[in-house]
Amino acid sequence: MDELTIDSIVVTGKKNRFSLPRIMSGVEKFFMGCDTNYVTPQKYNLTVQMELSYWHDYYFLRSSQTGNTMVIQSDPSVILGGYIYYSILGYGAVWNLNDLGIRAGKTNGTSLRQSLVVHTAKFFAEYYTFNSGKGAEIRSVSKIETKGKDRAFHGLDSRCNGFNVIYMFNNRHFSWPAAFGANAVQRKSCGSWSIGFQYNHQNITFDKDALPDHIREDIDSTLLFTKVNYHDYSVSGGYNYNCVLGRNVLFAISFIPSIGYRRSNITEAEEFGRSILNNVSTDLNLRMSLFWNNTRMFSGLIFEAHTYDYRKDKFGLTNTYGTLKYLLGVNFWRKPRPSN
Repeated sequence: MDELTIDSIVVTGKKNRFSLPRIMSGVEKFFMGCDTNYVTPQKYNLTVQMELSYWHDYYFLRSSQTGNTMVIQSDPSVILGGYIYYSILGYGAVWNLNDLGIRAGKTNGTSLRQSLVVHTAKFFAEYYTFNSGKGAEIRSVSKIETKGKDRAFHGLDSRCNGFNVIYMFNNRHFSWPAAFGANAVQRKSCGSWSIGFQYNHQNITFDKDALPDHIREDIDSTLLFTKVNYHDYSVSGGYNYNCVLGRNVLFAISFIPSIGYRRSNITEAEEFGRSILNNVSTDLNLRMSLFWNNTRMFSGLIFEAHTYDYRKDKFGLTNTYGTLKYLLGVNFWRKPRPSN
């Protein structure tokens, strides 16, 4: 009779090589394997992380026909929320505190931002979705004096979703999770080149009737649009560096420009109708962080900036958004020590 055990199945005295514990151990070793002289890998299965962040959006509109420009700056958003990680998988949700108690249509439109992330030694992957805009200010308009006048604007709405994947070439020595995921600790300074793929979808609407009267009456009509809807597919490549400042203290920087294909659809002011443009996109992604992490608890700052640029024959739009995050996290459920 075959012998049955809890941990494995024995058939005629031989262990089954495809037991679930063996498979899971192999998967984790493949994704999180590293040189422990450079990186201390995550020692816990579960991470709970609080986030307090400050978001800002910036829009630069320009007319290729007249050279006139308009600059719109969103009201700053204070965001509170958090993430929960199980091993390499994480889910995050944050809410805009500025929207509390404000009626619909007058908020920054950023009530909820969500993301699903995968942090491993080899690669980082993220899916995200958020809204921005609504509460904003007209900073400047060509040939119109705005100083000392009403500049409030609630006619801008931007909805964004997308995903990106980044692969680290020097993943045995450089740790992306240590820099931006806080589920590992970098022990020696090290850098790595990276390559990635990004998809970004933005749908930006503009209500010219919401402009202050003195701007709406005199503005260059070639600066106006009703909607911009575009899809970006791009390949990115850049360099990332982790600088160990002291025991458990890390400063990291990542600069990853991208180039790709953009499928755009714009509805401009009525006199220009609607046009579709397929063109090359060039975007910039910058991240910096400063972390303290003793493997059980961590605390740190992350700065991120993203720039998306749209151009066509008569009209251009650059949308830049940045965020400064403060993170505080605790790890639970320690993993068993690896057997020799």
